[in-house]
Amino acid sequence: MNKLDRLLNKADQFKESGKFKEALSALSKANKLSPNDPYVYLSYAVTFDMMEQFEYSIKYYSMALNIKGNDPKILTQYGITLCRINRVDEAINIFIRSIEINPDYSLAVWHLAIAYKATGLYEEAVKLFEQCMDFEYDQYYDEIHYQLGLCYFDMGWNVDAIKQFNKHIEIVPDDSWAYLSLGNCYFDLGWLDEAIEKYKDVIGFDPEFIPSYNSLAFSYAEKGWYSEALDVLREAQKIAPEDQSVKDNMDYIESMIDNDKNKLLVLFFMLLKVKMNNSGKNSGID
Repeated sequence: MNKLDRLLNKADQFKESGKFKEALSALSKANKLSPNDPYVYLSYAVTFDMMEQFEYSIKYYSMALNIKGNDPKILTQYGITLCRINRVDEAINIFIRSIEINPDYSLAVWHLAIAYKATGLYEEAVKLFEQCMDFEYDQYYDEIHYQLGLCYFDMGWNVDAIKQFNKHIEIVPDDSWAYLSLGNCYFDLGWLDEAIEKYKDVIGFDPEFIPSYNSLAFSYAEKGWYSEALDVLREAQKIAPEDQSVKDNMDYIESMIDNDKNKLLVLFFMLLKVKMNNSGKNSGID
């Protein structure tokens, strides 16, 4: 390993441990050693991305691409950063360009699928996620079924989504989001008992996962079990007293209770009016 590679490796180690100042110092030395190396600029770009200084990150991606504009690794990392700053349409074009250069570059295929899903192009995303399964080695293997499940769920294909989420759970049995998503499929299908069971499962092994409390509360509310729903949200408040979603959901369910009470009152007065009218007719009153 030459000196430049050692400096780049050292910079990678520093940035992965959050020591960005030290990473930039190592990159400065690397840049002096090799002023026109595109991978030094790439490392600068990724470091500034991790620091969320995206203006500098884009600047260094541009410098790297000016030197080596057809490098799939540089292009793909650039696309990832563009996605992080919500320039997804631009990122899609970058990922496509990267895949055109190297069709087997799984990182580009994966992130293009993620970008398609983010823009609602679910069928295109599904094809690419399935393509990722065919790669000999895929670092995202444990996520593919989950992402496919999300695509199917957003397409309204709940049964297919359930199959994918279950496959994911077999690989990652403690993924709270996967259990929650599975419960959401059941809820969407109207299978409230099954949804409730899944939300309770999450709370059982991840008692601080607030989204499961919110979803469980809505399942109870859907059954008309408002008291139980509010009890669940009160429990969530003890865990995360500042969580605005819990507060908002409590307000919403309380409004559902008030709305049901108002409906009952309206129905009561309508029935009372009918009864009074019938009583008047029976007594001969005009």
